[in-house]
Amino acid sequence: MKQLILSLFASYALFLSPAFSEDVTQYPDIPRIDVHTHITSDVAAIENFHSLRNALKDAHQIDLALWLNLGGGSDAMENNEEAMAAGNGRMLCAISDYSSHDGLKYDPDELQGWLDKGYVGYKIWAGPAGRKLKPDEDGIRFVDNPALEPTFAKMEEIGMVGASIHVADPNGPFGDRTKWLPDPVAFWKEILAWRKVLERHPNLVVVNAHGMWSLCQDAQIDYMRNTLSTFPNLHVDLAATFQYFNMVNRENLRDFIIEYDDRILFGTDVGKWTNSEETEYNRQRYFQAFQILETDGTVAGSFFGNQPTQGLNLPRKTLEKIYYKNAMRIYPRVKESLQALGYPIE
Repeated sequence: MKQLILSLFASYALFLSPAFSEDVTQYPDIPRIDVHTHITSDVAAIENFHSLRNALKDAHQIDLALWLNLGGGSDAMENNEEAMAAGNGRMLCAISDYSSHDGLKYDPDELQGWLDKGYVGYKIWAGPAGRKLKPDEDGIRFVDNPALEPTFAKMEEIGMVGASIHVADPNGPFGDRTKWLPDPVAFWKEILAWRKVLERHPNLVVVNAHGMWSLCQDAQIDYMRNTLSTFPNLHVDLAATFQYFNMVNRENLRDFIIEYDDRILFGTDVGKWTNSEETEYNRQRYFQAFQILETDGTVAGSFFGNQPTQGLNLPRKTLEKIYYKNAMRIYPRVKESLQALGYPIE
C-alpha cells in the first residue's frame, strides 16, 4: 500500500511539473487574447473559431478567451449585428481601412459614433500599396501625409485606439533583406514616416501590427527599444512575427520582450477558414506560437513558416501581460468582456 501511495504521489507530482507533457501548457489558468485576426463577418468562420477554441482547450488546456476581429479587405464589420452575436461575447471588432494611400475611409467626425456602437479601435493599413513600393516611385502618399492628420488628431482627442496600424513590410537580415520590398531604403522611409505621426500625436494610443516589422534583425530590435522608449503610448502586437524569431539573437529578443512586456500583445494574423481540417491546422499553429513564448525547447515551425525556433521561456508575469493584461488596459470593453465570461479579473 505504501508503495502504491508513493507511486500515486510521484505521478501527481509529475502532473504538476511544467514538463509533465509537451502537449499541455504550463499556464492553463492564463486567458489569452488574440488582438490580430481577420475572421471577418462570416458567421460560419466565427463558428469555426469557437471550434478552434474548444480544440485548444481539449488538446492543450489553453484558454483562448477573446479575439479582436479586424475584418478583412472590404469587410470592415460595419453594423453586422449577426456576426457580433455569433461571437458569443468572445469577439470584439475594430473598423478597418485598407486604402490610406488614397485617403482614409472614415470622416474624423464619424469616429466617435463607431466607438459608441461598440467598436474598440481603428485598423489602418498604411503599408506600401500592393507591397511593391520602390524608393523612386511617384505618387505614393506615406502615412505622414498631412491629409491624414485630422483623423489622427480626432483619434487622439477621443481616445480611439489605433488598432493594428500596419506600416512597412518585412526587411530581413543581410542576404534576405528584400523579401517584400525591393529596397531597404523604402522600408525605412515608411518607418520614419510613421515616426513623424507619433511625434505629432504623442497622446495617440497605438498598437502597431507585426511588431512594426522590426523584429527581423538585431539592429531593428535596438531601434524598437528606442521607439518604445520615446513614445510611451506605442505598443506592438506579435502577429506573423514568430517566423522571424530564428533570424535574431535569442537572448536579445528575449531581453527585449521582457524589458518592454507592458507594450507587447499577442496576435496571429489568422484569417477565416471553412472546414474542420483547417481548424486542426490552426490548432497546431496556435500551439506552436504559444510554445515559442512559453518553453525553451526547439519548436518545429511557427504560426507562419516552418523554421525550427528555440522557445523564449518567458516569465509568467510577462506572459500574463502579453496574453491579456495589456489588451485589457489598452482596448475598451476587454475587461468587461472577460468579467462577463466569468474570468476573475479585477
